[in-house]
Amino acid sequence: MRTDATAVSNAGQTLGARVRTARRGAGLSQAQLAGEELTKGFISQIESGLVRPSIRSLQYIASKLGRPLDYFIADEPLAATKRVTFHRLAAEAASERSDWRSAEEESTAGLAVATEAAERAGFLRLLASAALNQGRREEAFDRVTEGLALVDVTKQPLDVARLLYVRGLAYGDAGQLVASTEAFETVRDIVERYEILDPRLRARVAVALGTTYRRLGRTTKAIASYEIALATASRANELKLAAQGFMGIAVSHYDAGDLDAAIASYERALELFERIADTSFELHVRQSLASIHFQQGHVAQARELADRTMARATEVGDEHGGAIAQVVRARVLLSDGDAAGAKRMAKQAERALGAVGDQIQRAHALRVVAAACEARGETADADRAFKQAIELFSAIDDRADLSIAASEYSKILRARGSIDEAFAMLELAQTRR
Repeated sequence: MRTDATAVSNAGQTLGARVRTARRGAGLSQAQLAGEELTKGFISQIESGLVRPSIRSLQYIASKLGRPLDYFIADEPLAATKRVTFHRLAAEAASERSDWRSAEEESTAGLAVATEAAERAGFLRLLASAALNQGRREEAFDRVTEGLALVDVTKQPLDVARLLYVRGLAYGDAGQLVASTEAFETVRDIVERYEILDPRLRARVAVALGTTYRRLGRTTKAIASYEIALATASRANELKLAAQGFMGIAVSHYDAGDLDAAIASYERALELFERIADTSFELHVRQSLASIHFQQGHVAQARELADRTMARATEVGDEHGGAIAQVVRARVLLSDGDAAGAKRMAKQAERALGAVGDQIQRAHALRVVAAACEARGETADADRAFKQAIELFSAIDDRADLSIAASEYSKILRARGSIDEAFAMLELAQTRR
């Protein structure tokens, strides 16, 4: 952070003048400052105001002179505004492609220069999403709370809605389904009350509510929400590729020091993203519908949806989405009496889900493995898989799914005649509801 003295010393100076002043203060010649990275002529042109260096070159110069980058550009109002805009767009684009490290870096940089409350709340939302998707749930809650303190729903309803959406996701990640549902329903109400026309937010709230309704056993509501979400999904993957291309162009412009061009390219990328629902979104909806059909006893529909989802996941190279669909397909195989096939497919899915760190879906895969092993008379393997699933649900504090898994295991233990163990599992299920 710049000191007041630095700000005063910079007042009224051009970028070139600041470089010259800092170079002389460091006792370096133009050639010495240029080093092996730049040239003496380039440094001379900068100091004369004939060229403006790229951010990368300016960072090199700042490092050689022992000065922070802000010493040269932080008190230029237009540059500061452009940087806030650039970091916001870059962070949003990184979030769209699930590059959470980049999203976090850009949001942190943006938060350091943003002054308006709404801007800061936006960066805090992006930081919350990045934290949540990197396994730092409590930090996500803190960021959301901090962001909500900066905005008013009557003045910034979209900002409030987006922050509450992340809070709902965090509650869902913790297995607190009632709190998650309440957060998403509040977002839905804000969207309707203030007539927010953001189609992506509407779609994502619909699919989030579908997921929480399904896990709470509210099947009719779940199906209605998923169908609303699915209606907004697009399969135009060429638009996603084009958007990613614009992001690459934006980074190139930024490295060249052309913030205007970088911002324009990022805005174009995000415009394209808004016209599509990414494939992972589509796969999530389809596999969720397959799960609901299976729960309702519509095995044929569940089989068809699971197969189509698996094929689509293979087509687009989404191993995560494909593995989740495999869990549903394994349940169908088990219901058809193919315990060996169910076990094989569920174990394959469990390994894939473990590799990407999706512990909730991994635990569900283990439940299918356990049920398949039990059907094959492999009780020791069934016990091992059930206990692994229960441990995973406990570790991530997913109370709703833990209760389901414990109840399921209790029934199997009771059928075996292991009454005491069955009663212990039943108690666990009831205390976690």
